[in-house]
Parts: sequence; C-alpha cells; structure tokens
Amino acid sequence: MTTNPLLYCPIRGQLKVRAKAKNNLKFTEEKRRIDCIKFLLGKGYPKENFKIETTLVKFGNKGRNSFRTDLVIFDVSAEEVEQLSLELLREHILIAAEIKRDNKTASEAKETQVKPALNWLSDLRSLALYWDDIEQKVFYKSIQGNKQRIIEAPLAYLPDYGSSIEVVKLRYADLRISPNLLDLFKKVEDSLHHYCADRSERYQVLLQILLAKIYDENSHKYVSDTLAIQDFSVLGYSDQEIVEIFNKTLKSSLEIYQFYLPPSKASGRPSAPDEFYISGAALRDISSTIASVNMLESSPEVIQNFYMYFAKEIYKWDLAQYFTPYEVIDFIVKIANPHFGDTIKDPACGSADFLVSAYRMGVRQDPKIGDRVWGSDNSRNAVEISVLNMLLNGDGKSNIKEEDSLANILQYENQYTIMLCNPPFGTKIKEKRSEVLMHFDLGKQVLFADTELENEKRKEKKVKYQESGILFVELCVRQARPGGRIAIIVPNGYLGNRSQRYKSLREWILRHTKIACVVGFPRFTFKKSGADVSASVLILEKRNKPLSEPSQTEDYPVYFNLVDSVGWDITKKAKKLYRRDSQTGEFLLNEENEPILDATFEEVLADLYRSPVIDAFPWIARGIEGAGVNDGWSVSIKTITRNSDLIIDPKRWCRKYYELISRIQLGSHSSLLEICDLIEERRGFKKQKSSIYKYVEIQDINGNSYDYKLLKGWELPSRARHLAQKGDIFLGSIWSSVNKWFMAGKEAESGNLIVTNGFYRLQVKPNMQEWLPDLIFALSSEFYRVQMRALATGSDGLAEISPEDLRQIIIPKINDSAIRTKMQSLIQVLLEEPASLQVFATRSIQDSMQTLDVPSRPSNYAQV
Repeated sequence: MTTNPLLYCPIRGQLKVRAKAKNNLKFTEEKRRIDCIKFLLGKGYPKENFKIETTLVKFGNKGRNSFRTDLVIFDVSAEEVEQLSLELLREHILIAAEIKRDNKTASEAKETQVKPALNWLSDLRSLALYWDDIEQKVFYKSIQGNKQRIIEAPLAYLPDYGSSIEVVKLRYADLRISPNLLDLFKKVEDSLHHYCADRSERYQVLLQILLAKIYDENSHKYVSDTLAIQDFSVLGYSDQEIVEIFNKTLKSSLEIYQFYLPPSKASGRPSAPDEFYISGAALRDISSTIASVNMLESSPEVIQNFYMYFAKEIYKWDLAQYFTPYEVIDFIVKIANPHFGDTIKDPACGSADFLVSAYRMGVRQDPKIGDRVWGSDNSRNAVEISVLNMLLNGDGKSNIKEEDSLANILQYENQYTIMLCNPPFGTKIKEKRSEVLMHFDLGKQVLFADTELENEKRKEKKVKYQESGILFVELCVRQARPGGRIAIIVPNGYLGNRSQRYKSLREWILRHTKIACVVGFPRFTFKKSGADVSASVLILEKRNKPLSEPSQTEDYPVYFNLVDSVGWDITKKAKKLYRRDSQTGEFLLNEENEPILDATFEEVLADLYRSPVIDAFPWIARGIEGAGVNDGWSVSIKTITRNSDLIIDPKRWCRKYYELISRIQLGSHSSLLEICDLIEERRGFKKQKSSIYKYVEIQDINGNSYDYKLLKGWELPSRARHLAQKGDIFLGSIWSSVNKWFMAGKEAESGNLIVTNGFYRLQVKPNMQEWLPDLIFALSSEFYRVQMRALATGSDGLAEISPEDLRQIIIPKINDSAIRTKMQSLIQVLLEEPASLQVFATRSIQDSMQTLDVPSRPSNYAQV
C-alpha cells in the first residue's frame, strides 16, 4: 500500500498537493514548508505576515529573470506591502526561508539561495532560514571589523517575534526532535569520509558520538545548565578545546555504559574507545549537525528505525527477529499504566521493547524511573541489544543483565509492581530440567477427577517437561507483588485449548490472580519475533492470597476485546498501513499532516476506559482524562468460572460475538445441532483399492460450491474421511476455513463422493426439514462465520471448533416469505448443480434482516 494523502496548510488551508513525492519515498517540499510554517507560528510570528513564493529581485532583459524564495515573513501584514516595489518590499522582510524536501543539495542551496537571499535584505536584523528533513538552520548577519559576515547557526537561535537574535549556548530545552535520526547520522557518517576511510572506524566514531550525545542530554535534561556539546561552528572554541570537551563527555558516558557494550564485530576491539582520534575540525563539523537535535524525545518509530540500522552496521545484528510494531507494545504498556514509584521487570526482555515503552511513559511522571526498570534474558546477544535500545531511548542506568530467569524464580518473588513479558512460547520450546521444574506449580501436571472443579481434588504428578511460555506466566505472577500488575503475551491456545496442560494453566491463573483484561491481536502480529500464531495479552492483578478453587472468586468484571488491525502488514516485509477515506480512497491525515495508522488501538482503549472494569481495577484509568464507566464492554468472571473448561479466549467473550447472539435470540431461532445430526468420520466408509472415487479437498471448495478429483482407492490420502450422501452438509471445522461449506448434490448419488477431514458432516433431522432454508441461508452469511470463528479454540489458523461448540451455533428463522421461497428453489439447484448463495444471502440480509448485517472482517487475520 502507498501513502500519499493531501496536505493542509495553516496559512492557505486545504491544498491540492500530496504529502509524498510520486515515488512515495520522500515527503514533498510542500510538506516540509508546512512544518516550517507551524514552527514559525509557534514562535509567535503573525499568520497574516506570511507570504508564500515571494520574488526578491528581478534582473535580466526587462526583468524576465527573478530571484525567488519559498517563504517570507514581513514586519507588517502581507496585504500592506502587496503594492510596494521590490526594493521597498525587501525592507519589510524579517525572515526569508528556503525549503528543500531532503538534504541532498543542502550545501549548494545554502550558498546559492539562502545566503544570497539574506544579502538582498538591507536590514541587519533580517534573517534567513534553511529547512529540510535533516537540517534546520538560521542565518544572520554579523559585523566583524569592517566586514559583514553571514553566520549559520542552530535553529534554536531564531528569536521569538519581536525579539533579536542572540548567540547563546544551547540548553536541553533548546533542542529539537529530529524527524529522521537515521539520515542525520548517515550525513555524519558521510562527513567522516574525509577523516577516516575505513567503514568500521567510521561507525566506531559514530558510536562514540552517540554515547557522548545521549549522556549529555541525560545529564542536562532536568537541570538548566548549558549542554557540553554545542554547535562549535558558531562559538569561538579552538580545535583542541573541542576535542577536550568531546573526550570528557565521552569518558563520563563510558563510566556508565562501557560495561554493557560488546566489542565491535568488525574490528574485535572495544566498540567505543574512551578518546576520539579524529581532529577538532572534524568534531566541529559534526557538532553543527547533531548539537541542536533532541535524541531522547524522538518518536518511538524514529528511534526504532535508527536503532535497527545502527545495530546492524556496528554489531552486525539482524534485528528483524526481534521486530514487533512499537504501537502494539505501547498499547499493552498503556493498559498496565506505569506511574510514579512503580518497579518494573521483563524477565525475557529480548530487545527490551517492553522496557523502553515503560520507561518512555513512566519518565514523564518520574525522572528516576530508570533506576526501577529491570530486565533479564538468558541470551548475551539479547542483553547487548537491549542495553543499546535502552540507551537510545534515554535510560541513563541500564538494569539489564544476562540471567536464566526460570532457574532464578525464587530469587525475585514478590518484588515488582509491574511485570511485562513476551515470553518464548510454542510447543517446541520446552523446559526439561527437573531442578527448574520442581520450583514451579505448573512444573507438575494437575489431574482432575471430575469436570466440576468445585468438587474436585487435585492430584499432582511430575512431568518430563513443560512449555517455557507456561512457566513464564507463573514466574511473572510470582515475582509480582500482591496487588501488582502483570501484562504477558500468550498464544490463544493457552486461553482456550481444552487439553489438561492448558486447562491447568487457566485454573492456576484464576486462583492466583484477578483477570482485568484479555485483548487479542490479529494472526501474525508477532511473526517477526518467531510467533507465527494468533496471540493475546493477559492483563492480571495478583491476589493477596490464592483461592483454593476458581469458583471461590468474588464477582468482578473482565474486559475482553480484539484489535482487528495493528496498522502493519508483517506477513513478509514489515510495512505500515494507513487509513483511507471510504468514499474517495484518499489517505486520512491527522492535525500534524501525518497519515493515520490503520489500527484500532485507540478504539479498544476508549471502550476499556468506559468499561466497569476501571472501577474494579482503578489503576487502569489512573490519570486517563475522560475515563468513566459508561457503555464499555465487560463480562462477569462468574460467567467464565461456570464454564467447565475455564476458557478465556477473547474471541469467545468479545462484544461482537455476544451482541450478535443477543440479536439472533430476539427472534425465532434454533441451534445447529437441534436442526442436524453430526455424523462421525468414516461412518459407512471402507475404501476399495481399485475403485474410483470423487475426492473433495479443502482447496476444491469455494464458498458453497465444490469440485472433486477422480482417484482410485489406493490413491486416497489418509485424510479422506467422509463418505457423502446426497443432501449431506459439510462445514469447515477450523478457524481459517469457516467460510467453506457445501451441500452434497447429485455427485453423491453414485456412493463414491469422499470428503477430506477438517469438515463436519451434518444431516438434517427428518423432523427439522422445514429449517433447511434457514440453515442454508445462515451458512452463506457473515453472522454464521462470526459465531464459528468466535468459538474456535487454538493458537493459529488451525484453531478448531469442537463438536461441543457446534451446539452453541444458532440459526435465525427467516421471516420474509419471499426470501424463504427463493431459498427453497436455490436448494434444489444446489442439489443438482453447486452454485454460489453468498451474494443472494448478503443482499437479502442488507434489505430485510438488517439487525444481522454483520460487517466483514477488515482482513483475513482479524480473529472474529
């Protein structure tokens, strides 16, 4: 998908100009000009004094040639000078600005456009601006002896409206956030070609600069002192003094960071020596690029892009395996809601994305939160990656260490107010060490005698292994303080699979915690980090004392929801997705002229903050403006504990499914297995090796139509399970194929139509034939597919709808006689020649059954 929305200018209004160039790789010059205009308005320059594309001077034959500038600001309104000659007009210009979409021609533009423009302005107070995606500079005139010089200075020197420029040292508050740290440091790397030819040496210098810059910002963020790293191209420092300043700052940074930095993969030497070996002249040039940039407050996206590139170049790390969209991480941390005084840990920190998000949110209220953010991982490489990520995001004290969290569970019990974790999970990721398993409740298998939990007595036996993801759930709960919050990502199989292993996990969770929220994500959300399954986040509050049985819980509301879109396509190469206007297809922009991510995080959070859950768990809405119980969704925990399987899969308890069921139940309806008998696999089927069969596979079914292949009995695969009779109805039984169904027609009359497994075979009961039109109509609808997807249990596209769950599928009665008559005739067609019913069913629902008009999923990865 490309992103090319129209722009809005605060001076000219809506423009017929797009945000990005035709190749969609760079923002247009117009987008940069709007950024500049917004900045100048923020400095108090009056809106009415602006003029776009102004001619400063004409020359050549009859003035056919002209010298123009992209933007000017007058000392009076633009209307007042509109009729003046160019000579008089120039006397009223306070600022002339030259805008470029990128930094490629910056040097040339400064020399041939910016400086000449300023020279044409006679007033010594007049200024010029240069603005692109990397550099934003102010130019002013300085009288030195008998000569006038034009000085290039940081944008921070630009005075507010009505004031004069003043050369002062930069403080933290003067720094500006860069929209493009990556290209900025590439520019620095380019400038280093003059001083060191070796690529690995250049990146070593870049790391030194990075560490010095981060330390300088961190040490001055909460004090009013001037920064150590200044734009030395403006100030009168000697080359030797500049080297001494950079070396002193670098040494101070390494006293904190050096221990965590691995040696350079390219050189094998320490990745950041404690002295710069490049000249003061080189550092002077570099300072003019980086001095006025605020790294610590750059957006998470900017930091993430820079971090992934920088780590790859210096340490040869391929961080694609750690990639999770930062918007997903921020969403989870927002629900955990870190505040002043919280102690936070991630026991499987990977690249520290959770900790970075918690730090960035928490530091707004607590400048010293870095002292209370902890992380561990059993991979030294992950620890090194985490440390660099934390440093780039402003953590001045990195509490990340290499550690086997599962082996050390007892060391940190009841210590943290917030536990955050995206653990390694999957059936193949196992913990087999008996000395580790013995310290976990879930390291033993719990056996139940009956299905009624409240009447059961637990029996335990040793297990040979346990999935690591399950153990991390227990670890996070045990290391949280009583009343502490736990946010942990788990595969949906943990939440709904009926096997003993996962049922024991859910029972343990319900006894040891109160479940505040369960929010599901689309399939593949965590694919880049190795989890090719659908997953959800569990938000828990640790109980002061565990319950003996889940049924003993007090009643409280639980929030369930599904994020339908995370704003990224990460099935192959990670790519952002943006929202479009449904009528015109144009991309939508926010107030900053930035395209809006096509994600539903804000909608889910808004619903959460209106839910009764915020009264049961006040920390969720603490500090959230506008939060208050209204119409937000929730489900009683008692509803969940009454279910013998203790299922907490958010698909099953989400509003979309519940409200659909409620609407169907308002009218006449019946359940699927009241209408049909479920026929077991292989009933009446014994293949003959030499006989010819018509074999139907999943890929042969398109909606409600089907095809088949002719195979001999010996060619039939083991998954050939069903012998079809004419009139049999086959339903896809897994999450990814609930849109596939068909009614066996005349092809089954010969007794050799065979259907693959992965389908349920149904026969309408003799006394329920009148419901056949209603059933076939429903199978062609989205309201049927929503029910099936909601009831599927498992971790991925193979999540299955069990026979027990089929009993919960309900079919509404068709009250429109015209639709019923049409359906009866279509059923006869189906029995003779398979045809598509979906278009007819969809249009009929829209015209006559609007209450059941369920919107289609935004993508095939949305869970319900």
